[in-house]
Amino acid sequence: MTSKNDELSVALEALRDRPIVTESRDYARRWEHARKGVVRARGVVFSVAGALAGCAIAIVAFTTLPLTFQLRHAVKQELIETPFGDTRALGLEDGSRIVLDRNSRLRVAYTRSGRDIDLLAGQARFEVAKDANRPFRVHTKSADVVAVGTTFEVSTQPARTTVTLLEGRVNVRTISATELVQPRVEVLAPGQQLEIAADGALVDHQAVNVENVTAWERGTLVIDDAPLHEALDQMNRYSSTRLVVQGGPALLTRRVSGVFRVGDVETEAVVLQKYFGLEEASRSEREIVLVSAARPLPR
Repeated sequence: MTSKNDELSVALEALRDRPIVTESRDYARRWEHARKGVVRARGVVFSVAGALAGCAIAIVAFTTLPLTFQLRHAVKQELIETPFGDTRALGLEDGSRIVLDRNSRLRVAYTRSGRDIDLLAGQARFEVAKDANRPFRVHTKSADVVAVGTTFEVSTQPARTTVTLLEGRVNVRTISATELVQPRVEVLAPGQQLEIAADGALVDHQAVNVENVTAWERGTLVIDDAPLHEALDQMNRYSSTRLVVQGGPALLTRRVSGVFRVGDVETEAVVLQKYFGLEEASRSEREIVLVSAARPLPR
């Protein structure tokens, strides 16, 4: 019974107060009311001029709504991003705190009834101030994370979303991109991590070493027994020069572990060459291409 209640609660919270939903619903209601009033009063025939007049009336109608209504549904948005070389710590108006990783981007949207963060790229640590009346929600393409007062990290990459709980409790609702994948709700305990694929499928729910997960805040990248293609994704987040390994699935799915300074692409390239028997095929400011030593280098 508790699981069903959690799922229903998260689904309602995730949809009810999303800024775009509340704005669209309220605007449509005001527009319809204003349109009917104009038709009854003047019998306006629909035309370009009539549409413009209707827009003006809708705007007037909104400005005459009670101030408390306007404040509750007003959306305060801010886009925040970081370059390759810097993290950024910021405090929000409610007392919550965000540490945004390098090469990351998010949008903050606050209303009186909800606190919404769209993590657009990269990863961040969230320390949420308690407010039972204003749920704190972090959204990625494949998941919604709902918390009241807790500390957690979220990472979003093209292939997956990763949520790690450090303190407290969060509910994670997967977002299905296909009818073949059913949405689900997972509850995390401290020290647990959830991985969700881009299509909304649950990849893993496991206990992790929190020190390794949060190492980026100390300028360190810890790769712990990850497939090579995932390790490359993590390395390439921190440098404008990408590492590219050319090889088949057998090579890219081999596993690797290591500890690096974030953005140290030269050391990463050397380690990969020694670890997998690779050679440098080409180099530019944009990328370093590594190939198997058994393959002839391109001319």
